[in-house]
Amino acid sequence: MDGVTRFIPQSLAARTLAALTVGFAVLFATMVGLHDVLLRKAVEHGTEELLAQRLSTLIDAVAAAPEVDRDQLAHALSRADLTVHWRRNTEPSLEHPSDANWEAVATRAKALSGLTTEVRVRSGRIDRSSDRIAGIGAIARLQDGSWLEVEIASFNVLSTDQAALHSYAAAIGLVLLLAVGFAARSVSAPVSALAATVSRLDLEREIPTLPSSGPREVQMLAEALNGMAARTRDAFRQRTLALGALSHDLMSPIARLRLRAEELPDEIREPIRRDLAEMETMVSDVLAYLRGGHGGEVIQPLVVAALVRTVVDEFTDAGTHVEEGRMDENAVVPVRRIAIKRAVTNLVANAIRHGREPWIEVVEASESVLVRVGDRGPGIPTEDLPRVTEPFFRGDPARTAGRSGSGLGLSTARAIVEAHGGSLSIDSAPGKGTVVTLKLPLKQARTEASAGSKLM
Repeated sequence: MDGVTRFIPQSLAARTLAALTVGFAVLFATMVGLHDVLLRKAVEHGTEELLAQRLSTLIDAVAAAPEVDRDQLAHALSRADLTVHWRRNTEPSLEHPSDANWEAVATRAKALSGLTTEVRVRSGRIDRSSDRIAGIGAIARLQDGSWLEVEIASFNVLSTDQAALHSYAAAIGLVLLLAVGFAARSVSAPVSALAATVSRLDLEREIPTLPSSGPREVQMLAEALNGMAARTRDAFRQRTLALGALSHDLMSPIARLRLRAEELPDEIREPIRRDLAEMETMVSDVLAYLRGGHGGEVIQPLVVAALVRTVVDEFTDAGTHVEEGRMDENAVVPVRRIAIKRAVTNLVANAIRHGREPWIEVVEASESVLVRVGDRGPGIPTEDLPRVTEPFFRGDPARTAGRSGSGLGLSTARAIVEAHGGSLSIDSAPGKGTVVTLKLPLKQARTEASAGSKLM
């Protein structure tokens, strides 16, 4: 099925033109076949009529002459491709034709003449190379009982240049297809331009006005999308302001509580510190998830291996060893550094929290940079894999019991990498560990970096 789909045009103009081309081909083939059948019948009927008229003219010319002059007149009518003999009493020999078409010629010649009582015609043979009929014979019994014998060595067949007709029809069809293709292109081009502009929309930047050209329906769609883009931009700005206010309103009380906890006895201070740290982590995770990896940060070139080593060093300083695998030092991607660091940190924290012996590596592929974070823990149950990146999903309670976390680590990492035009994938086998791969495309990242540099 995929092999067939590969040959189906994808664009609106191409599909329209392909459908019309197929329809025209079927119509043209039907027209040519029907035209050939009708033309053949017309040619056969016209040839019969001309041959019958010629025979009747010869018969009338000889029969109308005095009997003493008939033989001389018959010889006078003869020429290279025509032989005419008049016989007083002797009946010429002529085989009866079996072809119904030739019987029709004899019947028509008798009807046209009016001076004969019987006409018989011997069928000739058609020479396709010259479009002529050779070897036609006919005998006619005149009203006085004498006979007229006619031998036609060669007779033209009515014909037409079918190749020229087919060429004209094909040329007209081609012109029509070109006109239809141009019309389809005039409809699809505004839609393609509209789709291209929509695909480049970025809520962090000023939203361009979508082109409203082409048919009325396309203009209506462009105007509707322009209105929707403006409303979305306003909503995004309001959300950004709300996130900033939320960050200030929550972090400030937490900081004050931390300072006040310092005055409490040790047995009370430490549990409060842990609770406040967990609250701060949860608030930060929620804010990072809602920002979706944006946060107003400017895109800049980043050596991914250096960033990964920084994350590894921070976990090492905190007392957790993270094994370093392959590190491609030339893997440089224009990204938002803080956002990507948070994504990598979340993945490593997940590997430490839910697995054992965490490891990380950076691999540069042909069109992207891959950051793989894995562990050698119990793995993720197969039924939970499709949902582990959902916000606040914690999976099996027995697997996550006693482990802190907001349930937004993977969700935030996915939102961040998708904001960079990349993707997040998870491979896990129960009892063998889990591998999470961040994929950052080089081309898309470079495009974003170029756009971001224009704002600076």
